[in-house]
Amino acid sequence: MEQFRKIVTLLHARCTKYFLFAALAVVWLGWDINQANRASTAKFISFFTNEKPTEVKDVQAKVAIVRSDDSALANPTSLDDANITEATIEQMVRKAIDLTGGINKIVKSGNTVLIKPNIVSQAASGSGEVTDVRVIKALVKVIDEVDHGKIKILCGDGSPRPFTTFEKATGTSQKAWTALYDVPGYPAMTQQIVAAGIDFKITNLNGNSDTDPWPELKLVDVPGGGTAQPQGGKYYIHQDIVNADVYITVPVMKIHDPGITVALKNQIGIAASTKYGFNKQAGVKQDSYQHKLQHLAQAPYNWTDKEIVDLSAIAKIKYVLVDAIQCLETQKTANGSNAVRMNTIIAGADPVAVDHICARIMGLNPDDIEHITLAERMGLGTNNDEKITVVGRSVAQTQKRFKKALSASGTFGQSNRDWILNGPFPVGTITDPINYEFIANEATLAPKPGINSWSQSTYFINDRINLKDYYNLTTTDKVVSYAFTWFNAPRDQQAELWVGSDEALKIYINGAVAYNFNSTRAIANSAYYSEIVTVNIKKGWNTLLVKSLQKSGTYDFSLNICDVESDVNFRGNRVWGLKFKPDTTSTVTGIVSNTGKTPASFQLMNNYPNPFNPSTVISYLLPADNSVSLKVYDLAGSEVATLVNEHQTAGTHKVTFNAVGLTSGVYFYKLRVGKTEAVKKFVLIK
Repeated sequence: MEQFRKIVTLLHARCTKYFLFAALAVVWLGWDINQANRASTAKFISFFTNEKPTEVKDVQAKVAIVRSDDSALANPTSLDDANITEATIEQMVRKAIDLTGGINKIVKSGNTVLIKPNIVSQAASGSGEVTDVRVIKALVKVIDEVDHGKIKILCGDGSPRPFTTFEKATGTSQKAWTALYDVPGYPAMTQQIVAAGIDFKITNLNGNSDTDPWPELKLVDVPGGGTAQPQGGKYYIHQDIVNADVYITVPVMKIHDPGITVALKNQIGIAASTKYGFNKQAGVKQDSYQHKLQHLAQAPYNWTDKEIVDLSAIAKIKYVLVDAIQCLETQKTANGSNAVRMNTIIAGADPVAVDHICARIMGLNPDDIEHITLAERMGLGTNNDEKITVVGRSVAQTQKRFKKALSASGTFGQSNRDWILNGPFPVGTITDPINYEFIANEATLAPKPGINSWSQSTYFINDRINLKDYYNLTTTDKVVSYAFTWFNAPRDQQAELWVGSDEALKIYINGAVAYNFNSTRAIANSAYYSEIVTVNIKKGWNTLLVKSLQKSGTYDFSLNICDVESDVNFRGNRVWGLKFKPDTTSTVTGIVSNTGKTPASFQLMNNYPNPFNPSTVISYLLPADNSVSLKVYDLAGSEVATLVNEHQTAGTHKVTFNAVGLTSGVYFYKLRVGKTEAVKKFVLIK
């Protein structure tokens, strides 16, 4: 038994070393963009230890909902009126903008404003497939009224369909368009707007040259470094986006495989198709197919939502106006039976908050939409309903359940991403490892981050929690490990446990076995769940422990706790109000609560706030007196500040870093305690 303990200790130490190396590699080396073409051999970092969501400023986001039956409108009409007039739509747009504080809070005289509609096909305006041209026209009028003729207004998209000579020469099999905006009706609108003395122009975000669009494109860094690793934190974006003073996104509200298409998802359109391809996962032969959006090309890694968030960060969205006049369910393309008439306009300055409200209107849980939760994590807005004020009509008055996209990614909500972990424990000669207690009294465990060999809170970037990468295992390693979190349920109720794995998995809820699979099964790269089982959860905090076995599989699992629903069109929504949290006694993920116990090793916390301007606080815990160095470095690895260089006593320490004199960008802070180091990154935005 003593020999077994030594083996376990050694393996745990090795895995910790490998994990630290992997984490540092991500921070210091970035990602080689050429890896995008090496899907079969690429190795990705699928987890981040001690990462917590970037703090969003503690302010209320305001989202307006205006419906066509509003009696305050000059021309109200019923919500199912397919012949809603341009005048009514303009009144709705004006009221929504007024309810959120007016466009003059965002647009000033002399500004260049870029409006980004959703033009994915040659579909008619009002079909629900593309942004209704009448919504764009109303918005242009409102913007121009800030100072008539003194604001340059551009309207552009980067459709994944070919229509120029360059694009047709890419070899795409897509049918060529005669022009980007013809069928949706934008040329006629342009004539009317220009005739009214408004400085307005249509721009092709793929490049406006018929034969040589690339000079108009810029390789732009993602603020904060980005999350879609194959893209290397850089994207080819049209210069009109880069140069715009104000960027406004005007999507049409739809169901799509990433869950929904609204404010954030609409930004896929700014990745220039003349670089990324037709479709944007193909690349172009003129570029030797070097650049492409990966999406599911490297399954089970799903980069779609990360690319959405990266591009949203680049766009720097200042305002959102959602066309919810005619919407679509089940998919982004109108098929004759999936139209949902809403006759509604939704608006707000916070794109994450707007998407949160739109998801709820469609009957979805925003916590199930990865690009919503990830965008909040990256500081792009709030996904907290307590910090969102809805004006105009309420969500309850507007809500209509949309049928989901009936695919694996469309049906499954979102796996819990935040876990603390323990292991791996070698199976050795144990004949029934999933039912063998590698940790005594495993059913009743309620561990804390960083205590008794449990990891700090670890955030995984995919729905399938990749333990093979986390522990740096090979397919020949035979191990068991544990993952733990709490979840807070709003009420006592039955729920559905949506769970996936290809090998043995045992799940405890509040000390009782809720699920026990002790065999093997095939699970497709694009699938996220294998079974749905009914469980009982209680109001308040519940413990959740997942025990998983690897013998030869991919060693990952997925898990969500959903409302009971028999209709397959609406299944898979996380219980509304249910929140996962690895440590209930700490308000900040990754910081060990004050339990009176001294940590076994030093701990470097996430700075707060992050991003910051100009100062932020860095905290760390020391288990014993030791020599301490805390320094700040820029992206080039040059030291820009020494914050601590002395012998310090055990306990918690806090240091304020003031970045006055430094330029905006990504920086790193490195803590050295004795001979051990830890590194984290933070973002200065001025």
